[in-house]
Amino acid sequence: MTEEYNIDNVVNEIDQFKQENINKLESSINHEIEIFKTNLPEDINKNELESTIQKEVDSKLAEFSNEMDLKPKALYYALKSEAELNDDITEKQLTNSAYDFLERNTQSKFLKKILKELKKESKNE
Repeated sequence: MTEEYNIDNVVNEIDQFKQENINKLESSINHEIEIFKTNLPEDINKNELESTIQKEVDSKLAEFSNEMDLKPKALYYALKSEAELNDDITEKQLTNSAYDFLERNTQSKFLKKILKELKKESKNE
C-alpha cells in the first residue's frame, strides 16, 4: 500500500511539473505573439490572424504534452522487476535501463535525442 502511494505521489508530481512547464511555455509564446502583433501592418485582419495563431499554438502545445508522457508507473515497475531479477545490478546499470526504457517509449524526438546523449555520457563515466 505504501509503495503504491509513493508511486502515485511521484506520478502526481510529474504531472504537475509537466503542466507548470506547459503553462510557462504558453505564456512565453503568448508574449512573443503580442510583440509580433505590434509590428504588423494596419491592413492585416489581426483578429483572424490571432485566431489562426492561437489554434496552431494550442495544437502544438497538446502535441508537446502528449509527447512528454513519460509513463512513470511503467518505468517504475520495469526497473523494479529488473532489480528483482538481478540482485547484483548497479545503480549505473539501472540508470541506463531507465534511459533505454524512456527512449523506447517516448514519441518525442527531442527527448530521444537527450536520452541518447545521457546514455553516451553515462558510458564515458
